[in-house]
Amino acid sequence: MKKIRLLLTFYKSFAIVSFILTMACSIVIHTNGISTFQALFWFKIVTTGLIFYYMYNYKKDELYYYRNLGLSALKLWLPILVFDFSLFLFSMITIATNI
Repeated sequence: MKKIRLLLTFYKSFAIVSFILTMACSIVIHTNGISTFQALFWFKIVTTGLIFYYMYNYKKDELYYYRNLGLSALKLWLPILVFDFSLFLFSMITIATNI
């Protein structure tokens, strides 16, 4: 339970930006159709990389905080990125099937 709470605390620091990007991609795929999926897929990958870069370079002290609590960088980032990307794919598939 402690690890889940720590992961949620970490994800909260950039969840709004990630959610806004996912919703923007959903709106674009809804208006332009499935043909834009490839561009949106790479857009999400690049923006997730930029978020990772920002968090890794500008929030180093927070990463030390989580490391001291027993979560390495891999254990911190992997579940968050899998959840975020799964949310993105779920929204894309849901909207693409309803078009």
